[in-house]
Amino acid sequence: MFEDLRVAVGQVIVDEAMVLARAEEDQLELAVRQHAQLVYRIAYSVLRNHHDAEDATQETFVRVLRAQRKLTTVDDPRGWLARIAWRVAIEKKRKVAEVGLEDIGEMVAQLQSKTDAADQELLGTEMTALLQLLIERLPRRLREPLVLSTLEEMSIPDIAVTLGTSEAAVRSRVFRARQILKERLARALEGKI
Repeated sequence: MFEDLRVAVGQVIVDEAMVLARAEEDQLELAVRQHAQLVYRIAYSVLRNHHDAEDATQETFVRVLRAQRKLTTVDDPRGWLARIAWRVAIEKKRKVAEVGLEDIGEMVAQLQSKTDAADQELLGTEMTALLQLLIERLPRRLREPLVLSTLEEMSIPDIAVTLGTSEAAVRSRVFRARQILKERLARALEGKI
C-alpha cells in the first residue's frame, strides 16, 4: 500500500514537472512570436547589418532559452528582452574595428566633389553613411539612447528601462548627442575634419 502511494506521488510530481516545462516552453514561444521584430530592430540599430542583426537576434533568444525559468518571473518581458538584445548587439559590435578620423575626412571630400544632379541619390546615400559614421563615433553613453530614440523610435521610458537608467538621464543624453552631432556634421561639411 505504501509502495502504491509512493508511486502515485512520484507520478504526480513527474506530471507537474511536465506541465511546468510545457508552460515554460509555451511562454518562450509566445515571447519569440511577440517580440522577435523588436529584438531584431534593436540589434539592427546597433549593428547596421542584416546578417549580424539576425545572428544577434538568435543569440538573444538562445540566452533567453538558457534563462527560461526567469521568464516566468519577469514583470516586463518586452523590456527584459530589449535589454538582452541591446547587450548582445553591443557585444557583437565591439568585435568590429573602429573607423579612423581620416576616413571621415575622405568621405567629406568625396561628398563635396559630387555636384551633378544625377549623383544626388548617391550623395544622399553617402550623407547617410557619413551621419551613421558620426553617430558611431559618439561616446557609448550618448550613442545608445540616441539610436534607440531616433532610429528605433522607442519612447523615453522604454529606453530608460532598456538601458537601466533614469528618464531624465535619457533625455539629457539624447539632447547632448544631438548637439555633438550637429557640431561635428557642420565641421565635416566645412572640411575641417
